Amino acid sequence: MPLDQAVLQHQVVGGVPAEEGAGPQVDVVVIAARREMVGSFLEPLRRAGLEPVGIDLSAFGMIRALGSLTAPQPLAGAEGPAPAQEATLYCNVGDVMNLAVARGRSCLFTRVSGTGMEAIIGRLASDRGLSPEQAEQWLLYVGLDAPTAQIEGDPETVAAARRALEEGVAGLVDELRLSLDYYRALESAVPVSGIVLCGTGSAVRGLGPVMEGQVGLPITAPRPVALAGLDDTLAARLVLPLGLGLES
Repeated sequence: MPLDQAVLQHQVVGGVPAEEGAGPQVDVVVIAARREMVGSFLEPLRRAGLEPVGIDLSAFGMIRALGSLTAPQPLAGAEGPAPAQEATLYCNVGDVMNLAVARGRSCLFTRVSGTGMEAIIGRLASDRGLSPEQAEQWLLYVGLDAPTAQIEGDPETVAAARRALEEGVAGLVDELRLSLDYYRALESAVPVSGIVLCGTGSAVRGLGPVMEGQVGLPITAPRPVALAGLDDTLAARLVLPLGLGLES
């Protein structure tokens, strides 16, 4: 994008101290967004009487909302939080898949993949003549954890929903593997010890265990305490927005 049409920001996420004969190195995440797009976000908020204090990168919001739930615990007798030696891959499975690798609260790598629930929902909706809302409800109802013969409902729709989920999971896993392979090839890469799922897809029963078996990393789908007591599907949708804030 042309620089005069872009908003640029950066965040220092780490670095390497100076060694003999060499200067220090700093790791920086750079974010760029089209000014027109940012303006389209701000205008309706201001018309609603809200004063935005910032527009956050989705990856940063995801890490902030879930990072405290995945942080390492301090050793007995130790003061302060334990240092994070390994990284966590955060995966928001929404309409698209938003990925972020973080060590503690520092985002080391992020990308957005077009593969996500939208494509899976669209596949089932087209196959069975359903609306997107109906297709999503069927996918969440059928899930991946029970034999289709034990699931009540129209057998053809149940089978189609399971088929759409299984094909969709294959695409999600491929994207995860590609992203991990790319990240691991970076000179500054930190070993990834686990994956945290959020977003609508994390409410699909059995999704985490199926992906875990194929990716080879432990997968969890924690929910912030603020969302306790909510329906799992609603809580899954709200995890990422918890990381964002506005002032009235």
